[in-house]
Amino acid sequence: MDIDKLQDFFFWCMITNIGIYILVVVALLAMRDLYIKMLKKVFGLDEETIRRGMYTYVANYKLLITVFNFTPWIATLIIK
Repeated sequence: MDIDKLQDFFFWCMITNIGIYILVVVALLAMRDLYIKMLKKVFGLDEETIRRGMYTYVANYKLLITVFNFTPWIATLIIK
């Protein structure tokens, strides 16, 4: 595999993951109350725990996109 294909791979992985990230954030913002009610009923969690979990999930996903997609893409740009 040459560097151009590797660069394209990381770029499209990053674009795909950013799209999923945006979709999840919009869904969480739009359906926050429904999501909280559902998790309260299913798992018996309190609202503060659910909200903290939502924001932790979004932050971790953003961090993983940066570490596993953005950084390797930038590295392939530098190498090239």
